[in-house]
Amino acid sequence: MKVLIVDNAEQKLLALKQTFYDGPCQTAYVDNGKHALKALSQHKFDVIITVLALGKVSGVELLKAISAKYPAMIRVAITNEDSSTSKLNSQASNICHYTFVHPLNIGHIHQVISSISDNNKAITKDHIVKAVAKVKTLPSPPKVYLQLNAILEASNTDSGKISEIIAQDPALAAKVLQFSNSSFMNQGKPINNITEAITRMGLETLCCIVMTAELFSYEPDIPGFSVTKEQQHCLSTARLAASMVKAELKRDALLAGLLHDIGKIVLFEMDAELTRKFFKYRVQNADNNSLEQKVFATDHNHVGGYLLHMWSFSYHLIEAVVMHHHPEKLLKNSFGIAQAVYLADVLLREQQPDIEFIKHYKLESVLEALEKRAARLR
Repeated sequence: MKVLIVDNAEQKLLALKQTFYDGPCQTAYVDNGKHALKALSQHKFDVIITVLALGKVSGVELLKAISAKYPAMIRVAITNEDSSTSKLNSQASNICHYTFVHPLNIGHIHQVISSISDNNKAITKDHIVKAVAKVKTLPSPPKVYLQLNAILEASNTDSGKISEIIAQDPALAAKVLQFSNSSFMNQGKPINNITEAITRMGLETLCCIVMTAELFSYEPDIPGFSVTKEQQHCLSTARLAASMVKAELKRDALLAGLLHDIGKIVLFEMDAELTRKFFKYRVQNADNNSLEQKVFATDHNHVGGYLLHMWSFSYHLIEAVVMHHHPEKLLKNSFGIAQAVYLADVLLREQQPDIEFIKHYKLESVLEALEKRAARLR
């Protein structure tokens, strides 16, 4: 893995530079944005780590340029807690996969960057990048959801402010109310406004609906593919996965569950003839990943992972998307959001979970209860 570290005159990243030099990574170090752009024009890098206060070319401007010109790179920002740079920090969070705050935990940063190398290589292969680039209309990042999620993280959650944010996009608000009133979500009286939806369903469930409405706002005309059914499955996966994890992981499990199949929307738009071929041979409710690989030379997991990479989601969420059809690769870590998404997806599709997975995480005693929970969410 090749890492470019971009510092400024204060040289606060010298210790980080030394750590990467001592490790297995090939590392380059520059002290301003201009030199960084020159290095990028001459060499290929997998990761950029930059401070935000760079002078003429700010760290945010540098990261935006890299996002557009070198989309496969992992983007990391080093920020300050100083309130004077809070706007820069906020801007950086939308274009970075990770942000780390001074004072730095050098060992932790090195561990995080090293651990995501394999997944980054898997989702940024040339044929995936080129195929995604050919798709004329890609799903847009869920901007409203991300705004709402930021509010949820604050201690003083304001339902009025949430209603106001959603109402700013009338088309989105209409979709949210439509989905809130579907038989899948609502068994009672009709919901007439966003505030009522918040009261009836709760903030987290409403945020899930906002996410699905945003992600599936583009409705491709793909014979054999139902956006509505996919929407419902992703929401069910999110809710079931969130019920399996610790409280501090619940929000990330919801997010990973909602995003786990987002790659299908892109995969099936790559080539109309290949898509027709895939739907001709696919088996309903089965694991068709091997068929996707044969037909498209990739699968929706890796395409979805690359899409989330482009949207600057962190790699623990990308891992959940990439691995949700590969339980054997999940056994090396403790039970978390990736494991929960895999199990939720399998149970909702009425498939048998991998035996080794169930044994490894000692889930035999709770499997029947989880199956019943999945049946209620279908």
